[in-house]
Amino acid sequence: MQNQQHVSSALNRLIGGANNSFDLHGLWQSTSRTLSNLDFEHLHDVQRLEHSRTNPVLRKQIVENLHRRHRERRQPYVMLIAELQKHLLSVVPDDLRAAG
Repeated sequence: MQNQQHVSSALNRLIGGANNSFDLHGLWQSTSRTLSNLDFEHLHDVQRLEHSRTNPVLRKQIVENLHRRHRERRQPYVMLIAELQKHLLSVVPDDLRAAG
């Protein structure tokens, strides 16, 4: 939860300190793309390992490490996307939200 507050605070400073209009949607798209790339890379690594001739016990340990590393790598991006979505919703006029 502390990381979530840190991300929120940093994002507020970034947006608040921008002299020109800050492209929240562009940042959200870029962050989503990065998250998709991480997921694709992880899936590729796991599939490659599952089709290898690595000892099954060692393979299981490696896959567990890959999953752990993947969760750790993607967590900051997931938190950033959640914060960006909150900010995007706060700038969308109420009538557009009700219509959507």
